[in-house]
Amino acid sequence: MKILGIDTSTPIGSVALIEAEHIVAEHTLNIVQAHASRLMPAIDSVLKWGEVTPKDLDGCAVGIGPGSFTGVRIGVATAKSLCYAVDIPIIGISTLAAIAYNLRWTDGFVCPILDARRREIYGSIFHGGAEWQRLTDDLCMPIDAFLDELNTHLSHDSVVTFVGDGLASYGNAIRERFGKGIHFADTIFNVPRGATIAKLGAKRLKQGDSDSYWTLVPNYVRIGLY
Repeated sequence: MKILGIDTSTPIGSVALIEAEHIVAEHTLNIVQAHASRLMPAIDSVLKWGEVTPKDLDGCAVGIGPGSFTGVRIGVATAKSLCYAVDIPIIGISTLAAIAYNLRWTDGFVCPILDARRREIYGSIFHGGAEWQRLTDDLCMPIDAFLDELNTHLSHDSVVTFVGDGLASYGNAIRERFGKGIHFADTIFNVPRGATIAKLGAKRLKQGDSDSYWTLVPNYVRIGLY
């Protein structure tokens, strides 16, 4: 099964091609500027490196946010156009889930957070280890409210790993609130890689689950922004 993974929800965009459990090719790009013009060339490069055409793909997974409104919109629109053109399934993947999945074998709780501006964060709570699972929806709220939500899931010996670019702005607030038992992942795990998006898409597709390119929309989380 060949799956293309696309994510442009953060300033660091990523496109990857996987086949079965193997990464065939991956392209990471800084999309702060001219992101719309860089995505298609990146997709073209990855497909050429993998020696496949769009018609050879079994599906395309795309990060649907939350994240940069413009970036998410471009990624979703591009994936929908590609899937419609060659009639392959499309699978929408949460940006926060993709970041958390980078740390899926971490014991305890995994909390990806992204800076949503307006003094808010995008965040979600997962539990890592042998039974990786999502515990909350994707959320948009002030950091204190998110930490209140996290606290309802914790026991006295819980271990929590935070990951994501939101740590640059809110790391101190998190440490002041929880102190010991809190870990910050290395910044290399902050990026929702195209390969991770593709792998999560493949898992859904194997279960017979996909989305419609007619109805799939970005997940901005904030109400009324689509």
